[in-house]
Amino acid sequence: MHTDPKKKSFAGELLVRVLQCAIGLIGLAVGCGELAQAQVYNGKELVKASLISDVTAIQPGQKFRVGVLYRIEPSWHIYWKFSGDSGIPTKIEWQVPKGFAVSDLQWPLPLREKEPGDLEVFDYTSEVLLFAEIEAPASLPAEPILIQAKTDWLVCQSLCVPGRAQLSLTLTGGASAASDSAPVFQKFASLVPKQPTSPINIGFSRVGKSLVAVVGGVQNDAGLDFFPIPPSDSVIGHVARDGNRLTIPIDTEVTPINRMDGVLVVGSGDARQGYEINEKTPLAAIPAGSRASSTGLVGLLQMLGFALIGGLILNVMPCVLPVISLKIFGFVSEAGIEPKKAFWLSIAFSLGIIGCFAALATIVVLLRAAGSQIGWGFQFQDPRFIMVIACLVFAFALNLFGVYELSVSAQATQGLAKLARGQGYGGAFFQGVFATVLATPCTAPFLGTASAFAFAQAGWVTFLVFLFIGLGMALPYLLLAINPKWLRYLPKPGEWMLRLKQSMGFLLAATLLWLMWILGQMRGVDAVVELGAILLVIAILAWIKGSFWTPISSARSRALAIVAMVFVLLLATASYGFVTKPSQLIWRPFSKSTLDEALAAGKPVFVDFTADWCITCKTNERFAIDTPQVRQEFLKRNVVALKADWTKGDPEITEILKQYGRAGVPMYLIYPSGTKEAQPVLLPELITSQTVLDALNKT
Repeated sequence: MHTDPKKKSFAGELLVRVLQCAIGLIGLAVGCGELAQAQVYNGKELVKASLISDVTAIQPGQKFRVGVLYRIEPSWHIYWKFSGDSGIPTKIEWQVPKGFAVSDLQWPLPLREKEPGDLEVFDYTSEVLLFAEIEAPASLPAEPILIQAKTDWLVCQSLCVPGRAQLSLTLTGGASAASDSAPVFQKFASLVPKQPTSPINIGFSRVGKSLVAVVGGVQNDAGLDFFPIPPSDSVIGHVARDGNRLTIPIDTEVTPINRMDGVLVVGSGDARQGYEINEKTPLAAIPAGSRASSTGLVGLLQMLGFALIGGLILNVMPCVLPVISLKIFGFVSEAGIEPKKAFWLSIAFSLGIIGCFAALATIVVLLRAAGSQIGWGFQFQDPRFIMVIACLVFAFALNLFGVYELSVSAQATQGLAKLARGQGYGGAFFQGVFATVLATPCTAPFLGTASAFAFAQAGWVTFLVFLFIGLGMALPYLLLAINPKWLRYLPKPGEWMLRLKQSMGFLLAATLLWLMWILGQMRGVDAVVELGAILLVIAILAWIKGSFWTPISSARSRALAIVAMVFVLLLATASYGFVTKPSQLIWRPFSKSTLDEALAAGKPVFVDFTADWCITCKTNERFAIDTPQVRQEFLKRNVVALKADWTKGDPEITEILKQYGRAGVPMYLIYPSGTKEAQPVLLPELITSQTVLDALNKT
């Protein structure tokens, strides 16, 4: 069920609906022993389901259609394959004789309707036929052909009542003829959405938290709608139309949604036409103009406002705020008694700041353009990209927490300093460039994260956003140059700046948590652990950098830091290969029946009682059990290796552990003789390869 989070103000009405559905489900559970074709509530038959076919008899290899016809009580409805904000989709399970092939279920065009609490649903009223095409085999059985369908539905009005039916239909082989139900199939087949044909076309573009569908070949005064079928792990809002654009708000998503399956609806009333949009549908390219207009003035202004605020925040970082007063006083002093000159000097200084951001934006846009040529547009669907971004975010968070500092090389600093020593407007411009470069330790975490995520934006939007970040950083210089008296209102530098900088690190930590969640959804817990290991290495490298490789560190200290970093990287690489190396032994899951079966065959048995959280177990497995000597002996003696996994607890394993006086794992049992009557050899908790080999040699 997909529930729009924005409807929480109507939680009471929705709760009533959920409780009503629950009561109905309980009633269904009580009476599930009888699967009737009729659904009766308060004396009314709400839904009557029947199984029909468009032929009376079939021939070998013939294709024919069967479907479930639902006749629905007036003012009640059942649901489409995506039910919307509430409800449950109707389901059909086919049971056909061997050799018969059933195609996908065909869904006629539904209705979009409002329910209490501003909920939107996609449903059928009055009557609907859900059908599929069946292909008969080359040879038919002699007996009558039985086709069955089990269907479940939820019928709703002011309350919801679940229904279920087990239906059957018998056909015979022979000369094919249309059945009395053939017109019903023709009626509803005409309502099944088809693939769009010229001039109808559709393209998608992502704008912030919304997906915009741009439809071509439709007149502005024609009806236009989109019935979405979102991914199961996402939540979307209600579709809104603006001309030929349909905006789908994305409330929750595991990976960014850049296109969406669904049904494009053109026209209104009985003249509606449905067009199926899926992976087979060729999408139209979205012109740059359409992307720009789809961004929306409000959304663009909001984005630029955030960029401006972000630039302003950079000015209260420890490495920037103390510089503001000095620069403004420098401009006033150089201008002498000419206020206008002070203003134009600050303009030149600000252009230097903005020029740095423009250069960075250009680099980002060029990288994005190069990436788009190799399919970079869907980067958030690539786990490798998510891991790289997560590592960058973590590294920048460590910088904000003060684990290490970013700095510019002395050679680059000296070159800029020479340019910045000049007088006049040129000197002021390069002073702005110089100040921005010197502020790198504070600005890099913000700009690094912004540039990484900017790959997902249109190029001109990325460029504009970075310009506004630069404008935000330059704004205090512009305002204070106009009236230097405002300097007294600036906050005084102090320890609070360091605390503010550190607090920004927690925002990046929250972003990292979100990225790890996405990775876990895509690749599972193992990928999250892998990422955690990489982050641990990054943290160690950052600590070495911050402790032993600083601008004031000696050459010896820096050399030792480099050696230590290389050692950490080599150790991490070797450890990763060692830990992730798959076992070369053939393990079978342990159970008493598996053990009895192996012993009954007269084979020696080795049982490893282990758990994923047991460090000793993993150490023994790597260094004592899964070794060349043990593998060779196991192969020679045809030993059956059983693994008793106690990671999540297992009563059977717990009982065996107690039987041998052990409170936990590891525990190792060896049956060297391969007989059930002989007592197994109990090995100690810490073992070596020789311990295992000696136990195998006991009789």
